[in-house]
Amino acid sequence: MAISFSARCAFILQKCIYIALIVFMMDVHGDVVFQPQSIFASGPRVTAFLLGTSSDINLTLSSVSPLNGTGRLPPPSCEEEYGGQWVLTREALGKTTLKVELSLNRSLQLCGNETDCCPEPLCVLETLRVSACQGNQTVATLLVQAQIYALVLPTGPVSDNKTIIPNQVYQPLGSCPCDLTAGTCDVRCCCDEDCSLDALQLFESQCFPGVFGGNITLAPDYECSVQSANNAPDWFPFLCVTSPPENSPFLGLFYQGATVTPKRSASFQAPILTAPAPSGGYRQGDPIFTADEKYFTIPQQSMVGQCVDSAPVAFLQNFEASCVTYLQSCPIGPPLLTSASELSVRVIDGRGGVVTVSVTFEPFLSLPAVQGCGRVTIALNYTFFWRGNGITDITVIQTVANVTLNPSIYLTSKFSATFVNGNITAQSNSGNPGYQVGRPVIGGSVSAGDNDAGTIQRMDISLWQPVGEGLCTSAGTKQVLFGENATAGCLLSLSVQDLARCSQLRETVHSTLAALVNATYVARKGNSNFSNLADWVNITFVPLNASSPAVSPAGTCVGVPSHLNILVITAVTGLVGGQPQTEIRAMEVSYAASTWRMECGGGNPAPCLNSTIQQYFALSSAVTFIHIPTQSGPPKTRFQINFTEYDCDRNDVCWPQLAYPLTRYYTGEPYSQSLAKGLILVFFFIAASVLGTPWRQIRQAWSSAIL
Repeated sequence: MAISFSARCAFILQKCIYIALIVFMMDVHGDVVFQPQSIFASGPRVTAFLLGTSSDINLTLSSVSPLNGTGRLPPPSCEEEYGGQWVLTREALGKTTLKVELSLNRSLQLCGNETDCCPEPLCVLETLRVSACQGNQTVATLLVQAQIYALVLPTGPVSDNKTIIPNQVYQPLGSCPCDLTAGTCDVRCCCDEDCSLDALQLFESQCFPGVFGGNITLAPDYECSVQSANNAPDWFPFLCVTSPPENSPFLGLFYQGATVTPKRSASFQAPILTAPAPSGGYRQGDPIFTADEKYFTIPQQSMVGQCVDSAPVAFLQNFEASCVTYLQSCPIGPPLLTSASELSVRVIDGRGGVVTVSVTFEPFLSLPAVQGCGRVTIALNYTFFWRGNGITDITVIQTVANVTLNPSIYLTSKFSATFVNGNITAQSNSGNPGYQVGRPVIGGSVSAGDNDAGTIQRMDISLWQPVGEGLCTSAGTKQVLFGENATAGCLLSLSVQDLARCSQLRETVHSTLAALVNATYVARKGNSNFSNLADWVNITFVPLNASSPAVSPAGTCVGVPSHLNILVITAVTGLVGGQPQTEIRAMEVSYAASTWRMECGGGNPAPCLNSTIQQYFALSSAVTFIHIPTQSGPPKTRFQINFTEYDCDRNDVCWPQLAYPLTRYYTGEPYSQSLAKGLILVFFFIAASVLGTPWRQIRQAWSSAIL
């Protein structure tokens, strides 16, 4: 395509030159002349123009050579003597312009196994003359000097690779930068190897100076050898540099007799990650490796908020990431389309062995896959179990769903990694020692056989987590998180026949809600000991109201325990490292009853008459945390309440604290020491008053009054 475009441009440029010459020579009518009159040809085609009246002009072609005696060319002749390898053609471009063209009628390929070829690289060396004759008289001549070399074709396949030019900061492009024309002597370029000795004598005194002229070994100003030439100061020998001439500053760097390897420049392309094999186990922050010595990756969010599909996982660093993908078509590969075999990766455990990721499949929602994508991965939750500097086990829960394609659908996928100390049966604490906000509330229960031993089995305290249409049959559960109030629910699909069995419905709803709280104890602290009952608090269950009517009206059920309420009382019980530690002081679980009634009004009595028609009724669950503030000090006295002007907390001047070191509110030192020091100060004050000048004057005045 590039060759065709260049040929087209050359053809257009040639036509423009023809037109310009015609316009420039329109006034030529009488004399006949070739334009140009001599041509040096290096290619197989030569073009010239004959200007003037050429209606009765004949063109002849002949090959000429200098005469032996004089060295001049023979006079032109109008006789046709040439029968060689050139073909003469003519084309009229107007009344006064004739296009003359010479074409080489032979191959320029260097001889191999061919017959029509060039035996030497210099294939054609010939002098041609084109004569314009009017009758037997020559009126104009064109002299063509042809010097054409054979074409050397590549023996192998032609490569489209561009020429790689080295970086001139580290490596010079050539030893002679002024050599701009290949195979030709460049004027004033004294380092050009194409220049003969005779040609160099013509401009020897006018050579290009400096680096452009090939002089790349100039002595810099800091070189010790330039002191006498530049009249350097007397301190110059102490600061000058001595180096061999090969160390050229024009290359940008010094080198030790060889080319300096350029450093890698900055690039916006993603680097290829090379994962060295870990040695001596993992440390916090180290990347985790697979058995084939590659990074173990999970999609994560980058610093700019975008998701990176192949981000390495760091040891002992938990994370959660939400990645939004614009779905225009169904995914064809990870991470949105990942099979269980692709997730079952063998990972180096850091202790000399490997562990295999255990995959648990969890369907999110089952929808028809019409015009949609099936089994799309919407969540990957990894759990890494570790001990020491190694990994004991890895599990992942893969959540998949059927996604309906939509021109404006954005799919949010969630990925997480959690590191848990211990083996696969271990579960993480929720604080040390107090609870941390956002961590699960730990529940427990004591089985009948463990009452004497006092060992508590861990149980979850959960709320509803509805999905899809919000039905309780497909809803999941989520753990109650400390310090976070929440409300969740789901829907029950019931018919009028289900409401007719009201007692059974109450028991079913109650058992469904009670399954959210299977625990009978709640951990007082975030790291409560499962073998110490003192670290656990009994959960108070408020019994249901038994006054519900035995018989309800048709299509109605009264006293359905449709709401579960969990009330958690918390308080700060101390400080650890200056941080307040919050504990659970009490927990209460109660139910709220409501009346469920089929909606048969609005001109639609079918739900109350047809037992196959169902309606939705809501079940809800909620958790509320109530924090009890810590008492900040002793209660206020009646004096502080009535006489607020003497209250130190409300005024700038605090007269009651005049003797503050003697009161029990002073805690800078033991009370006995502060009391003793205070009494000593009082003694010195009384002694100074009795023995001082004011007391002596008072005694004198008293004695004078008595006398």
